[in-house]
Amino acid sequence: MKAIQLIKYGSSKDSFEINEIPVPNLINKEDVLIKVHAFGINFADIMARKGLYRASPALPAVLGYEVVGIVEKTKDPKNNHLVGKRVLALTRFGGYAHYAVTTALGLIEIPKSVKNGIALALATQYCTALIAVQKTDLEKNDLVLIHSASGGVGTALTQLLKQKGCKIIGLTRNESKLTYLKSNGVDFPIDTTKKEYNLQIQEAFSNQKVKGIFNSVGGKTFKKDMQLLDNNGTLVFFGISDRTNQKKGLFPTLFQMFKIGKIHPAMLILKSQSIAGLNLLEIADKNPQQLQKALKELINLLENKKINPVAANEFSWEQISEAHSGMENAKFTGKTYINILD
Repeated sequence: MKAIQLIKYGSSKDSFEINEIPVPNLINKEDVLIKVHAFGINFADIMARKGLYRASPALPAVLGYEVVGIVEKTKDPKNNHLVGKRVLALTRFGGYAHYAVTTALGLIEIPKSVKNGIALALATQYCTALIAVQKTDLEKNDLVLIHSASGGVGTALTQLLKQKGCKIIGLTRNESKLTYLKSNGVDFPIDTTKKEYNLQIQEAFSNQKVKGIFNSVGGKTFKKDMQLLDNNGTLVFFGISDRTNQKKGLFPTLFQMFKIGKIHPAMLILKSQSIAGLNLLEIADKNPQQLQKALKELINLLENKKINPVAANEFSWEQISEAHSGMENAKFTGKTYINILD
């Protein structure tokens, strides 16, 4: 089968090759083989391409966390009812290929009316957003802050939090995306290149602190966020995109930890604050049924027009480098994906 392999760490221009490799074997009892029609690209792929994601497989590696396709084979006969079904599935790598293996415990069947890009947006981005929101107790009129609000997860978080009636502050480092943020439901879009975002928020909301913060950036933003966080508030930490600007190695990692800083648990007790971590890959490994449940809930929200996934960044098989580069440099809004078959 054909697969896009990561052959070396570094720039998107020369890190990938399209090669012929064996179709993956079904090993575990719940394994299923999917003929891939389309696969998504996520920021974790950028981290893996740069050699900054510890969980990624050794080179040459096939990246990819989500696919849409047709189930072709199952390991356990009890899952044979899935054969021939069009499904959306999260994968533990291996998605950048004509065939991918995943577990029957974490996939869902999807209707033909749901386009590939929209379905893929529901996987990593909307699952991350839904589980992140579930880690909070946000209510109507609560003030929330979303980092990278124009990205896939940021888009999903905005739509899910609007369902709760929250007041949303959305951050972007690109002035041209402010209009997109407003159209997606952000109440207070902020361009972080103009002035420190924490100062802008403190000036605009002098009498109100932020009840929920969703941070995928890390670095110095963590300390700023803790200054903004209200008593009884929750900070959900689900990425460290700031790390992509640094090299591999121990010292850059230690420097990143220094920038993030530390907080004593006693301070959290005094203010009744919470810091929650979220790693979708860990959930997929330990509890795929949680993701399956989340996907079913998201499909229901989609069918009832409660959410509106944005998936305008479609690329062909040969444009993998362009897709990676665009995502890395924050050129896109919403979901980025590769269509192998319409």
